[in-house]
Amino acid sequence: MHDANPKLTQQERKILEGIEQGLRSDASLSRRLRSLGHAGAGPGRPEGTRGAALRQRLGLITGVLALACLALFVLASLSSSSGPLWLFAAVWVVTAVCLMRLLLRAVARRRNAVAHRSAD
Repeated sequence: MHDANPKLTQQERKILEGIEQGLRSDASLSRRLRSLGHAGAGPGRPEGTRGAALRQRLGLITGVLALACLALFVLASLSSSSGPLWLFAAVWVVTAVCLMRLLLRAVARRRNAVAHRSAD
């Protein structure tokens, strides 16, 4: 931000640098921004974290769960025991949760895109 606005005086630049340094050193603000997804991979943050890999694979995991759910549904309808039915119910709940997470992520992505377009 040093030369972003050349119209600032030297004193104003020092004040601005002090404000920026204070914001960078605020741990609670940094933590809140990371939890909102505003802090991307930077010099101090690794890109390939385990959580990011799981988020990227959520669609694939949901698809596999949906196929397993379908297979268990067919198995439960053909068998007379209640085991496959309970297993189907458990897999269905997990699949529904994954689908909701995908939907919420898509809505958040669209909301961010609209906010970025209106900011420009």
